[in-house]
Amino acid sequence: MKPLRHILLPLVSSLTILLTGCAGSSPTKPTTASLLSSHEDPIDADAELNTILNDLYDTHGSDLPSVKSRLKALVARAPSFAPAHYNLGLLAHINAEPDQARNHYTRALALDPKLAAAHINLGLLAADANNRGQAQRHFETALQHSPANPIARENLTVLLATYEHISPQTSPVEVQLEKGLAQWAHEDQDAALSSFRQALETYEALREDQQHLHREPAAHAAFMLAEDAHEHTITLKLDATASEGLTNQARTIMEAIDDANNLYKTVIRLSHPRWAVAALYRIGEGYRHFGEAIAQSAIPSRLTDEQKAIYRRILSDRVERIIERAVFMFTTALQTAQDTGILTDDTDKAAFALYELDPASRAKPQALLVGQPRPDGSVLHGFLSSSDTAPRDSEDESEDIDDVEARIQRLLS
Repeated sequence: MKPLRHILLPLVSSLTILLTGCAGSSPTKPTTASLLSSHEDPIDADAELNTILNDLYDTHGSDLPSVKSRLKALVARAPSFAPAHYNLGLLAHINAEPDQARNHYTRALALDPKLAAAHINLGLLAADANNRGQAQRHFETALQHSPANPIARENLTVLLATYEHISPQTSPVEVQLEKGLAQWAHEDQDAALSSFRQALETYEALREDQQHLHREPAAHAAFMLAEDAHEHTITLKLDATASEGLTNQARTIMEAIDDANNLYKTVIRLSHPRWAVAALYRIGEGYRHFGEAIAQSAIPSRLTDEQKAIYRRILSDRVERIIERAVFMFTTALQTAQDTGILTDDTDKAAFALYELDPASRAKPQALLVGQPRPDGSVLHGFLSSSDTAPRDSEDESEDIDDVEARIQRLLS
């Protein structure tokens, strides 16, 4: 079986694109390494905010009052740090306190006028107040500062679609996707897969400067193709009582997992955060299912007690290595959700999977109520881990990608 790094390193380059290309904060900002108030020693605001939000994601929102208190303390010490004001606004937004949320978002924008996430959520507050014109201006401004931002684009599409005289342009990719989803629902699997492939071919035929407008349905179509392969992997059985055939069985399952993972990597390369998180979760789920299948497999009865103990240790070691892969993928799914501001059902599933694998050291997850599609289909932008999560100018991009790649390689080593 391949070592962890040999299987997961191909994900690095695509993950770096995702992690540096989809979040909604500003490409120009004041440095935060030594922000301070007039009464305090220097503070690394980025590091402090990341610590707060890492704790938030480790507990998956089980103690929001504590997060709010720590963010307030950070704002007191670093009053010019825009992401802290934004995150306080998000907490108020979640708690249905629109006036407080608006004040915090506005303060964040006063400090960083190009903070797309703040424009997105102010747009939602305006839409909720039936101020369509203001909402549209906020979404359009967010797209000016972050043209590839999927949340801003989807929210603008939802807003325009609510008015009969303004109909959003139908995506040719989405036409094929919807056709495939309908066929999938009617269990016409071969036809559905053909439609999903056609959706991807339609996407690839678009001009590069137009593809970002159709990335979401393309990623969804790619995800459905991967789902078909994933469903095949979880039907495969493992019988450890047939020791002479166990290696071949394991190899067959690993090959099926690799086939599914290669398709999920296509999803990740499309750099749409919602479907990238879903793909990462599914990769982890495939490893977890395989590891649990080995762990639950019966021991050959003909072995002596001593041989059975050795056999169990061999299987246990193999299970531990496979579960490590699952944990890495679930953790990366959560980190990707945090860095891009989108939390979905798959984010919750990844958090619950980590909790179930280690309930003694993890708090039971709680839904964070952000990143999920609202009843009208719009999406509330999630937490910002720092002011460094925006797409970069070309001269800064390679340095930032190298930094992300280094972080991922440290996780793999």
